[in-house]
Amino acid sequence: MPKQPSFVSRNLVAIVMIPSLVGIHLGWSYMQGNRKLVTESEQIDLPPVTFARFVWNKVTGETSVGNGGGGGNPAE
Repeated sequence: MPKQPSFVSRNLVAIVMIPSLVGIHLGWSYMQGNRKLVTESEQIDLPPVTFARFVWNKVTGETSVGNGGGGGNPAE
């Protein structure tokens, strides 16, 4: 009978990627909260939140540019 792959070898991508994504998002939040790096007017939401808001506005046809309290692109 062939040996079945272990849990770790079957789920290695998830084991590596999930903590990596959590760490990246925590790092983004800490950097956005550090006023020496990012001023309040430059602060933006997490990229997935920004993308979800963009897609929602496209689906619903809304044209609002606001991002819920963050800074956003000053050129807009």
